[in-house]
Amino acid sequence: MECYHRAYSPMIAPIPLSEALALSSEAGWNQSPGDWQRIFRLCGEACYAIRAEGRVVTTTSAITYGDSLAWIGMVLTTASQRGKGHARTLMQQALADLRAAGVGCIKLDATDLGRPVYAKLGFIDERPVSRWLRKPDGGPLPPAPDNVLASGSIPFALDREAFGADRSALLTALAEEELYTAPNGYAMAREGRNARYFGPCVAQDDATARSLLQAFLARHGHEPALLDLCDEHTGATAIATEVGFQPIRRLMRMYLGDLAGIPLGSGAAIYNLAGFEFG
Repeated sequence: MECYHRAYSPMIAPIPLSEALALSSEAGWNQSPGDWQRIFRLCGEACYAIRAEGRVVTTTSAITYGDSLAWIGMVLTTASQRGKGHARTLMQQALADLRAAGVGCIKLDATDLGRPVYAKLGFIDERPVSRWLRKPDGGPLPPAPDNVLASGSIPFALDREAFGADRSALLTALAEEELYTAPNGYAMAREGRNARYFGPCVAQDDATARSLLQAFLARHGHEPALLDLCDEHTGATAIATEVGFQPIRRLMRMYLGDLAGIPLGSGAAIYNLAGFEFG
């Protein structure tokens, strides 16, 4: 596994996993070593970092989904280096590279702190998204549904229709941990630093999405669990509430470029996101 940074000089050098993980852990984010390894693998040279104080102090990642969409994530700066323009420098480099590659639309999920910075770079508000937590004592656990398998094939065509771009490489990587399939949808889950993460979940109806989440909880309901969703998806918010999830953090989904062919936010079939770093 290799990853690279390209900030401040044309020199290409590896980003140590331990330093990347220390940065996200300092911020209280949920990324595990496995998450960072997936980011490195999917981004390649589009995983940017700045080194100071003898370590990585700022990161930004850019994952491309075909040539129509790219996703910016992992915009992190250690506390002692904030206010020095590091994140802006990396964002400008990432945007320049994505434009040079001909990517038509670039998206990200912005915190309140990052939102004005992205707006100055030309990003436009799309819709609010939120993170939800279920504590281990979040209520009675649902029985495992009969129509969900903890295995199967990823329905790439269904996902592309819902998401608006080809993210098969991401889904293949995520499926290495947990995959749940049903006749009309699928979901994935993975280990996190703070909690087990559920998502993405793509389903053709509420009943299927509910069954997929119930299958996850039947297996992991005694652990803290996180999921992300688009706030305006009333089906997703209702299902999350039913089984004891509560919103703990809100962000703004933003975009830059041409939205033609890309669903605003996420298609109605996307009940849960893959994560703020993935879309």
